[in-house]
Amino acid sequence: MKVLVLNGSPKHENSNTLCLTNAFLDGMAEKMTLETEILPIYKMNIRPCMGCFCCWSKTPGKCCINDDMAWVIDKMLAADVIIWSFPLYYFSLPSKLKSLMDRQLPLNLPLVSKSTDGNPDSGSHPSRYDLSGKRYVLISTCGFYTSSGNYDSVNFMFDRCLGKGNYETIYCGQGELIRDPKLHNRTNTYLKYVKTAGAEFVTQGITKVTRESLSELLYPRNVFEQMADASWGITPSESTEKISDYN
Repeated sequence: MKVLVLNGSPKHENSNTLCLTNAFLDGMAEKMTLETEILPIYKMNIRPCMGCFCCWSKTPGKCCINDDMAWVIDKMLAADVIIWSFPLYYFSLPSKLKSLMDRQLPLNLPLVSKSTDGNPDSGSHPSRYDLSGKRYVLISTCGFYTSSGNYDSVNFMFDRCLGKGNYETIYCGQGELIRDPKLHNRTNTYLKYVKTAGAEFVTQGITKVTRESLSELLYPRNVFEQMADASWGITPSESTEKISDYN
């Protein structure tokens, strides 16, 4: 099984999210032989889409920008599983990974079709290739106490791009705690849940029991938020500045 990991963290191999992704891959590897490649997106030359639509007109299926994205698309087409691994930035994807998302336009035809998210009033563009056999996983951490409600815009985007229900998600709140060695007794337990999810993914699919374990908070909200606030070295009363201060 060919697995392509899109590491969308600017922290590269020090990414908190990549810790989860590696645990997921370890679980997959227990059940199946993997051929895995991890692409460090922030180290790559991927320029933003220019909206010129050459990939739909002058050179169908091929972008006119000469950078790394051409061979990234080749790897995406060859992969059986694509894992999007990223931290949540401003309730969306990190900018370099968003550029990669936009640059997937050559994978689509210019024709207008029904949306893949189940909304009859919205539109989409059909794929240039048969991608029906591919599987997708989104793995992400965020700095809030919970992932609940904080990934709505991400889900909406991937519902439109991949199709609603056509991808798995592992979203983890309190992500900054994952790499803290003082908290490994707790975070290692969570990583075991992620590893179990990886093993289940390639066999029966992620079970309800495992999903419930993955939804557990690492620490209670009040405990985490106190730790998070203290890490910045400021008190709540010091954190609010008036707009008039900048006039």
